[in-house]
Amino acid sequence: MTFIYIITTLATAALAKGSIECNFSAGVGQYFGAVGQLLLFHLPNKINTEIKLTKDDKYLILRKDKNQKLDLNEDYAVLQNQSDLLASGTFNLGNAKKKHSGYYNMEEFDSKGVLLKKSKVHLEIQAPVSEPAMSQICLSPEQREVSCSSEGEGAEFILSLDGQLLVQTINHTLSPSNWTARIKSPAKQDGFSVSNITVSLHGELTGSLMCNVWNNVSQHETIIHLDDCKVFVSFSPVVTVAVIAGVVILLLLVALCLGIKKFNKKPRTTNPKRDNCESEVVYTDVRVMRNMKKTTRNSRHNVTQP
Repeated sequence: MTFIYIITTLATAALAKGSIECNFSAGVGQYFGAVGQLLLFHLPNKINTEIKLTKDDKYLILRKDKNQKLDLNEDYAVLQNQSDLLASGTFNLGNAKKKHSGYYNMEEFDSKGVLLKKSKVHLEIQAPVSEPAMSQICLSPEQREVSCSSEGEGAEFILSLDGQLLVQTINHTLSPSNWTARIKSPAKQDGFSVSNITVSLHGELTGSLMCNVWNNVSQHETIIHLDDCKVFVSFSPVVTVAVIAGVVILLLLVALCLGIKKFNKKPRTTNPKRDNCESEVVYTDVRVMRNMKKTTRNSRHNVTQP
């Protein structure tokens, strides 16, 4: 017999707050950001220089010539309110989207077209992880399975029981015990990437089980309590079936008794006028019979007397 109880959580991850700011002055950089965050690029802003920004060596994102004339790719940049790019070198790309992920090359030229500087930045935009949903299944008094799942991209998990590490996915670490772990690759469900980890544990283990999930842009945790599986797996299937059958029979008997009682109490329709007529007819018959007997006696009496 299998007993299951699940703690569910909200599956939709909220948009991350704050902004992603990529600085091209260092020459090389690695940045992570969450979907929905404000995306800003800090670019050189020297007079009489030209800036060219490309993505993945094939998309022209921005070009600013020495006369401060801008040429923007409307698929990646916000076309309005770009005065900061001319004033301070801040390039506003709006709310970050998955399409913003990639490698960006920035080239700076002087007024004669000579290359002054070249920078390369890698940007990865991820969907934040959701709060983990945890469940435990008692398969028998000696065995249970616990699982933890979360939406988001690049999710990593840590499962621990009362502070003791059970499994960690980032380097596939397993605590030296008899339990086993199964890690499912991220799968798409209703457009979301869902990751899951399942661990087999002994049914007698109890305590606080914590699932910690994170990626480069977010982190959440959920805690559930493990009870001894003997509490839940305490009846055999035969006993359970017998109990169910007894309840069904009892309900059928109650329904039958109620039906019989209702049938016996079925009202009889009467006709008041008809009843009154029948009473009168009976009464008249009795009265006539009595008169006839009295008349007969009188007749006989009159005949025998001279």
